[in-house]
Amino acid sequence: MNDQQVLPDDGLITPEIGSWGEHKYLLVSNYARIFASSMKTKWHCRVYIDLFAGAGRSRIARTSRIVPASPLLALDIPDRFDRYIFCEKDEVKMSALKQRVQTNYPDIDVHYVLGDSNLLGSEMLLKIPKAQKDFTVLAFCFADPCNMKSLRFATVQQLSERFMDFLILIPSGMDANRNLKPHYLNPSNQTIDRFIGTSKWREEWQKIELSQSFDIFLTNMYGQNMQELGYDYPGIEITQLIRSADKNLPLYRLAFFSRHGLGEKLWKETKRYCDPQLKLFD
Repeated sequence: MNDQQVLPDDGLITPEIGSWGEHKYLLVSNYARIFASSMKTKWHCRVYIDLFAGAGRSRIARTSRIVPASPLLALDIPDRFDRYIFCEKDEVKMSALKQRVQTNYPDIDVHYVLGDSNLLGSEMLLKIPKAQKDFTVLAFCFADPCNMKSLRFATVQQLSERFMDFLILIPSGMDANRNLKPHYLNPSNQTIDRFIGTSKWREEWQKIELSQSFDIFLTNMYGQNMQELGYDYPGIEITQLIRSADKNLPLYRLAFFSRHGLGEKLWKETKRYCDPQLKLFD
């Protein structure tokens, strides 16, 4: 696995993450790099969207190591996107992100959206340049919710009105599986309904719960609903399972969705070269 850049403390807010977060960042960084470079000559405008942008940096738990988070990683690529859109609901984190971007990338076209991404889909769509006859636009959206309550399928559906690929964190282990019996199976709890975009999951789960893990079931249900939006979902093998570093417990899956076969090909390449034994870039 490529080593993440280690940064000095700049005094701004730096949220703490588990060490497994570095694998996630590596996947996002490398896919953004491949995507932006591969699409540079095929589309007139490439847009990067981060729905949970955070502060731009993270501190690895129980260490003093500070690493760039997804927004700064997406900015720090050779063939940058033509526009960046960062959404974050925490004002302190957004302020830190702005300062870090302005310090290190002052000349990049960056737009900020302060607030809950589930309520600001229309505003984000307005910030994406409109495609015209001789001006094509393709976006790549990274959604990194801390739990299922943080992201609604309706938000993804709204953004999918544009030509857009998605990399979505599905909190299948750290949230869904852990809270299934005590909370989410309760008919009055609509957390999963809103996250995957359907209320039919309960009856479907009853049919299959003895033969399949809820992690795989939830991810497949999400993928099937993305198929309804015209996205490819070949199956669970297209996702990347992220496990905890200490107990090797499944935490979440990164699920990639594209309407074009090339996107899936690039994601598979990213997964392959993010293997701990391989390096994508020397």
